[in-house]
Amino acid sequence: MMTRSIGVVIPAYQPDPERLTSYLQQLDTQVTPSPAVLRIELDAPSSSLLKQLYSRLSNSTFTASVEIAIADTRRGKGAAITAGFERLCACTNTTANSTTTTVTSNNETTERSNIDPGFDRDTDVTINLTTTPPASTIDILAFADADGSTPASSFETVLRALINDTADVATGSRRHPSADVTAHQTLGRRYLGDGFAWLARRLLDEQLYDYQCGAKAITTDAWQAVRSHIYASGFAWDIELLAISGGLGYQVAEVPVRWEDQPGSTVSPLRTALRLGRVLVTARHRARALAHDPVHRLLASIERSSSQPVIDSVATSKPTALSEKATNITIDAEAEADVNVNIDTTDQSSIEVG
Repeated sequence: MMTRSIGVVIPAYQPDPERLTSYLQQLDTQVTPSPAVLRIELDAPSSSLLKQLYSRLSNSTFTASVEIAIADTRRGKGAAITAGFERLCACTNTTANSTTTTVTSNNETTERSNIDPGFDRDTDVTINLTTTPPASTIDILAFADADGSTPASSFETVLRALINDTADVATGSRRHPSADVTAHQTLGRRYLGDGFAWLARRLLDEQLYDYQCGAKAITTDAWQAVRSHIYASGFAWDIELLAISGGLGYQVAEVPVRWEDQPGSTVSPLRTALRLGRVLVTARHRARALAHDPVHRLLASIERSSSQPVIDSVATSKPTALSEKATNITIDAEAEADVNVNIDTTDQSSIEVG
């Protein structure tokens, strides 16, 4: 069987640097085949958090190419994952007009303006923390929540459905009868989650136990077909991914996982539940229109929507001022390695440190 290249995106907002680093190490060492790229999509980090995360990651050893993509605003989980998938599969051109500069590791804070006088201070930033070059092609795109609620060994079972060609899309499931839940959510969150899953099963054609477990994977081929039909930028993104994939005829597998709830969620359960309810209705409509349901196709032909797919917002979003947070980082002199800084002047610009 041909080895399939895997790229994993970790959407993160106010993550715990120690927990996130530990989880990345687990994904790197416990998943077979090892991911080619582990990419953190980090929203609105403080300078302190960014320095802590950089310090922990740069003192760790990885087989995968490890990247941090930084946005100065909270984009939403779906938008962050979409940006990561687009980068990994090269679906959107993000490498044009790039320049490369090399600096040497030292104990002093590096000011980006001193490295490259032509640097546009209104750019998004990617930091590649390893010397491993990213894979030229990624066959499987996946994401996992930054808190590590789905252990790496269990996350591999989600990937396995695609590696073995038994599905085009795979979603982890905490509510599957065979799932192993070692620590539960609060009672209120459990009731809201159970109620939402019940409603989703009655509205959507994809009959699943769990639609929002933070462990999913999709083949790059399927993503290229699905990507332009997903409109939700937040936590409802998962629902649309599954509904649209099914509507386009892709095989969706639900995989029971081992799962442990982690404290410190940044999600408002009630507000999120209301948004998810609205998305259920629109996801059902779009999925059935794509599946050639005559009623929904008729409605789609006459409706006028002011919203745009997430990939459009990712491609057209205004560049953000990130240079001070992303580049005022002390580089450990003991690393004894040159730091290759690659800056893309497009919206998804990058700094690659290797």
